[in-house]
Amino acid sequence: MAVTHSAPSIYTAPVVARRSPCREHFEITIRLPSFPDAVPGQFLNVLCRDAQSMDDTGAAMLRRPFSIGGLRRSAEGVEIDILGRVVGPGTAWLNALQVGDELNVLGPLGRGFTIPNHGERALLIAGGVGLPPIRWLCEILRKSAVFCEVIFGAQSRDLLPISFREPPKSDGAFTLCAEDFAREGAACLITTDDGSCGVRGRVTDGLSHWLANAEAPSNVRVYSCGPEPMLRAVATICAERGLRCEAAMERVMGCGMGTCQSCVVPVVAPDRASGRRYALCCREGPVFETARVIW
Repeated sequence: MAVTHSAPSIYTAPVVARRSPCREHFEITIRLPSFPDAVPGQFLNVLCRDAQSMDDTGAAMLRRPFSIGGLRRSAEGVEIDILGRVVGPGTAWLNALQVGDELNVLGPLGRGFTIPNHGERALLIAGGVGLPPIRWLCEILRKSAVFCEVIFGAQSRDLLPISFREPPKSDGAFTLCAEDFAREGAACLITTDDGSCGVRGRVTDGLSHWLANAEAPSNVRVYSCGPEPMLRAVATICAERGLRCEAAMERVMGCGMGTCQSCVVPVVAPDRASGRRYALCCREGPVFETARVIW
């Protein structure tokens, strides 16, 4: 499993871009003079309130974890993308930020995805707001000449936080390319619960369809991020097919560094009488081999 390359630090950075990719979602880009090495799957713990204000009873007092959705280095500095969905006061505060406003972040944190072995293919699966680390991983893998395909799902078309290079096709076939992934040369299968875009069903339905039609699926490593029921279902299918799978888990990570002990994930522990132990998502994760997780 990939490890954190550098010690995390606290940064205050201006917002340099923002957009609303779909209903209830927002994406902001911050720019820092410098930032340590990071890998897809790692995250930032974001202060979702004014750093100078401690008396706002309606504000989110603890930091909130957000996967790094993209990272670009240039002569102007390091730009980092953060994608979120408005679900409470913290994300509502983030959604209200405008270009020029400042954001306080702690990172990079956690362990990220591993790179496939030589000759392996990558199947990337994201559900809902689980898109950011999968999108960035796709970019990294394509630059490493790894063959990638993507399955991305949401409840409905208006909750897909992506734009399309061409009108979506009703069958959601792999000829359909979401612009976010097509720019990296990866084919993308879209699923929606209500059938308003792509294939009607969930990402697991897309995964079963893909496995039934893929050539040499045993040569595939699966990467996933999304709601835990989705991750559990993906892990079950992969275990049945003998495929290696990694999942970026979601937990409330107040400190992000293992101090608050609030983000435990039960994992297999053969050296213990109980056969299990609790791993801290912020330290040993958020990316886990799904075979290690006790679902």
